[in-house]
Amino acid sequence: MSLERSQQIDAHKNAKSAFADFPRFEGDATHRQAEKRAFIESKNYTPAYDYEKLDSIPYDDSLQAKKTAVYEAILELEAAKSEPSANIAELEIYAGYHEARLKKIMLVEAAHAVNHATTSGEWEVAMHGFNLMNQETYGAFDTPTFESMLATEVGRANAFEPKTEAARDIQTTLKELLGHEKMDVQPEQPLMSDELLGKLKAVITERYEPVLAAVPETDDDVYYDAEECARIMSDALAAGGLAEKGWKIVIDPNKANPTTNTAKRTITLPGSTRRNASELRRLIVHEQEVHARRGENGRATGFKPLESGTADYADVEEGLGVLFECAIAGNWDNASFNRARDRYITAGLALGADGTPRDARQVYEVLWRTFAVRESVDGDISDEAIEKAKELAYNHVENAFRGTEFWMRGVIYTKLKVYYEGLRKNAEFITEHADNIEAAIDTAVIGKYDHTNGHERSDISAVLSGHNV
Repeated sequence: MSLERSQQIDAHKNAKSAFADFPRFEGDATHRQAEKRAFIESKNYTPAYDYEKLDSIPYDDSLQAKKTAVYEAILELEAAKSEPSANIAELEIYAGYHEARLKKIMLVEAAHAVNHATTSGEWEVAMHGFNLMNQETYGAFDTPTFESMLATEVGRANAFEPKTEAARDIQTTLKELLGHEKMDVQPEQPLMSDELLGKLKAVITERYEPVLAAVPETDDDVYYDAEECARIMSDALAAGGLAEKGWKIVIDPNKANPTTNTAKRTITLPGSTRRNASELRRLIVHEQEVHARRGENGRATGFKPLESGTADYADVEEGLGVLFECAIAGNWDNASFNRARDRYITAGLALGADGTPRDARQVYEVLWRTFAVRESVDGDISDEAIEKAKELAYNHVENAFRGTEFWMRGVIYTKLKVYYEGLRKNAEFITEHADNIEAAIDTAVIGKYDHTNGHERSDISAVLSGHNV
């Protein structure tokens, strides 16, 4: 291969393809909160979100130029595989790395088309395109898994013994909305044995002891606001050695959820953040010791995809974070596991995996009652518990329907499903490496890649060792 051609390929490897889809689906936090309250308080209200970044897509010349450059880079990298002395593994990883980001650009463009369709025909085409790009970007939905989860909730609703009229009304309506007396499906199975989860807890607790020690030993009824959480998490960054590499905690009032940005070395907390000590420990192992650590370790290798994420890293990275949270909790009956599982249920209800596509209101009405029954105490569901269930249900609904319109049935942003899928993959990965969990974690945090995939592990190992494959 000539020097000129080698330089051309290097230029294509380094094409600027970084793109995050979800910020385009966010808006002003104050406006979002007002829409949330209006939705919860009125059954006839449909939220209207102002997506400034989403609306600017067609007019963003720099983004369109990036899209073209990334597309050309993918074609050139694929073609380069046939050249003498080509490193096939490296070229495949780079091509996939760029392709994943191209798909995210196209997904947001598809969301824009859905929101700006002016005729029913345009809307049908746009909806189809958006659903296809979601599947291309985040994979197909696993209906049998959803059906097993739904069967669990049907069983819980049927077994619930209400002691108050309010609780009885919730149960009756929930059973009507679920529409199933009995579901003949595979029962939901635990992702990992309790024994192995306990073993993982011991490893995680010892491995991250200095980092977790930054969190005060306070009772779960003591909550810290965003500023206090940021201070504690800054101490955790210092304890873990990431602060000296430039990592910082920042607060953004417009963020809906915590996010980690490897390029900027920041972990961002929403202005509304409120966590107790237990929740902070789970948040730290997820954001710092998975997202930030994998990104920083990837940067240290000098191999860009390990810093920013290979094509199929997203679900396993989120899943690893959730698994670490569950390990800290020491059981599957915790908010971290429920969050991943509830997001999957939300996606299935909206998509109509049970045969009934739903809009945001219809999903919400099922979810909040499901949560209320699950968290009931001795057959009673208090007003406070109902309000908490409604808030949680809305958060999941917003996560699903952001980017589209709340009145659209079955048209959602499906990233929310990858948390559970990635959790399942990581549970299987740890189960396969139960004899040496510490080594398995070392393998997982090399960088942002699919460590649960044996083929990708081999390719990454070959690239880092300098071997041609």
